[in-house]
Amino acid sequence: MNMPPDHEALFARICDGVANDAEAADFQRLLRTDAAALDAWLRYSTLHAELAAGAAFPATADSTPVPAKPARDFPTRRVVRFPWLPQAAAGLVVGLCAASLVWAYVAPPALRTHALLEEDFEDPELSLAVRSALETGIWRGDSSEITEAQDGMTPATGRKMMRFLRADHDGRLKPTGGHIATIYRLIDLRPLRGEFADGAGVVEVSASFNATEFPAGERYGCAISLYALDADSVPDRAGRLGSTLSDEALAMARSSRTQFDRDPASWQRVTTEIRLPVDAQFLVVRLHVSQPFESGDAPVFTGAYADDIRVSLLSRSAAPSRTHPLPP
Repeated sequence: MNMPPDHEALFARICDGVANDAEAADFQRLLRTDAAALDAWLRYSTLHAELAAGAAFPATADSTPVPAKPARDFPTRRVVRFPWLPQAAAGLVVGLCAASLVWAYVAPPALRTHALLEEDFEDPELSLAVRSALETGIWRGDSSEITEAQDGMTPATGRKMMRFLRADHDGRLKPTGGHIATIYRLIDLRPLRGEFADGAGVVEVSASFNATEFPAGERYGCAISLYALDADSVPDRAGRLGSTLSDEALAMARSSRTQFDRDPASWQRVTTEIRLPVDAQFLVVRLHVSQPFESGDAPVFTGAYADDIRVSLLSRSAAPSRTHPLPP
């Protein structure tokens, strides 16, 4: 069997039941991220089970090993995480390393990935609109700007990043409490509705956030919210945007609030996802940052930034299980 020596040693410790927690974690990560390693594991564990059953070799002195099963084809698309894979890996270890005469392997669902948005703010034609009436193809929301490195802050990727300026925009009243600045992006899902018509579509959104250093006694944070809408529910004016989205959304999701770490050299990655209803037609991505302030005029943010925003549609289709009898 042709595989890297470190893989073979790891597989052996897994099958022998002597792997420690760190090795078990490495094993799960390997199966989750490396299709070639998963194929090698399937061949290795099959042979291990056959040896345990005493069926890998004929009972003659000049016997030769049964040839390893040929490698199966795997998709070449980017591999993403499957939440159920640790349990699946454990099932393979238990089922294949035992002296069973029959074992079953449920193939991972076929995965299709569509990049809906990859935003690094490098496009010289990109602009930010200071109001919240939504339309596709443009960021809208509170006062913000696209900028290059400034005040000791460098972009997460490329030469540019987006900076939140104030918690105000056209049509929005000056705040009297709470300090949250937001920007929104409307994404048209209708050309891809066939990809999630079976209810298996998931949109994953991630973004990098950062802030200039601020007083130790204050807390600044960031988060991502997602709203799946039908066409009739897309807000067409700036007023009451937030409440309209909450009231009209077919589904909503929000990441936990991440507190800024006061280190301008460290961009913090925030990720969340939403399962799309089959009748969803649009998705609204909302990025928001917060900081303390005193009541009065719309406060100026001392320095809060976003960059490297990624929006992907993941659609999965289940494959049938396969049962492999071992030789008697």
